[in-house]
Amino acid sequence: MLFLIVDDDEALRMLCTHKLAPHGECAVACNGAQAVEIFTDHLAAGTPFRAVFMDIQMPGLDGHTVVDLLRKIEQAHKVPATQAFKLIMVTAQTDTKNVCESFFHGGADAYVPKPEIKTRLIPELKRIKLIE
Repeated sequence: MLFLIVDDDEALRMLCTHKLAPHGECAVACNGAQAVEIFTDHLAAGTPFRAVFMDIQMPGLDGHTVVDLLRKIEQAHKVPATQAFKLIMVTAQTDTKNVCESFFHGGADAYVPKPEIKTRLIPELKRIKLIE
């Protein structure tokens, strides 16, 4: 299984990579533009990501914009909805507006607050049946 972790916080990228390593390979992006490039390259190579872990607030392209771009890239490559990447929002933001936008506009499958990443990441992935 292949995961893409997108966050401008290096410590969080490292923590997520460590937590996810037993479940698959991780690629990391430190900003939205890099995430779009990595995502596009993997899709074109026939190695699509099964899940994307996205920070909402980043310099440059924010997480919502990046998710819109990634979904459009999938559509352009005619990826069936059943094979679209799972979206897990990993962010320090807890305000209702951003959480709602992530779920309803971005099609997020899960939301994990950064302060709870150590304890909630794996249980959330099990809840959405991404891992066993």
